[in-house]
Amino acid sequence: MSKEVQPGRIDGQTVAITGATSGIGSFTAAQLADLGARVLVLGRSESRGRSTVSALPNPDRHEFVRLDLADRTSIAQVGDRLGELPRLDALVLNAGVVAGAFGPGPARRISAFGVEEIVGINHLAHAELLRRALPTVRRVVSLGSMLTRKIPFDRENWLSERHYRARVAYAMSKHTVEIFGFELHRRLAETQSIVVHPGGAIDALTPGRPGARVARALFRGIVQGKDQAARPVVAAVASPELRSGEYLGPHRTAHAEVQQPVTTSLDPELGAWLWTETERLLGARIPTEPRHPIG
Repeated sequence: MSKEVQPGRIDGQTVAITGATSGIGSFTAAQLADLGARVLVLGRSESRGRSTVSALPNPDRHEFVRLDLADRTSIAQVGDRLGELPRLDALVLNAGVVAGAFGPGPARRISAFGVEEIVGINHLAHAELLRRALPTVRRVVSLGSMLTRKIPFDRENWLSERHYRARVAYAMSKHTVEIFGFELHRRLAETQSIVVHPGGAIDALTPGRPGARVARALFRGIVQGKDQAARPVVAAVASPELRSGEYLGPHRTAHAEVQQPVTTSLDPELGAWLWTETERLLGARIPTEPRHPIG
């Protein structure tokens, strides 16, 4: 029997969410604010950021912080700012480049980290942000994908250097997010690391979108709206009984359930290799000795 997971109240806790101005991130922000959190809305657009904050419960409690994951200077500034907070209860690594109609085209593009763009933004940019925030962050929530079950991890082509397809590059980025999330669990004894996959989600199924009722009737049980996809992410942040190293996915009646990732995500040898590769590409060590007090 699966272990169902429900969130609890997190009054007074501070949560930072990347990509919180749209999609799953914005619904995660709203649901966590409903649970009492102070939300730091991280995103590129100033206007969308301000609008997101103003729509949250008790908007004066929350803050927009401009973050561009394609810009190393922006990542460094925001990461250092998070690392200087007296306490950051959770950092949700949600933002990312998505392969599809509105995502990368057929040509391979290079990120600010000198590697393929999708992996560069979805994994390396978040790893650098986290590296700088680790002095204060208590729980890391990384967003994987159920696409990892359909496209296997290719260690020889994880950066799309041999051949490139946007969908495969996206799958590689989500494999690396999951592998790295479990390696964080192994290395950061005093910082929890939870990995989540939000399931299949499309914007058309989200309440308030044109045709949402029709779309729900057509796709019920297959995919879900972005509002429902946020639920396992919220549970990963706000569930008091969760242990570091667990993997959450959607559940029909609960917010989430503990599930089993693909075997490569849990492979400690692969995790150690990716950790070394990540540090090499970042050009910096990731601290493995948390410096915050535990209380």
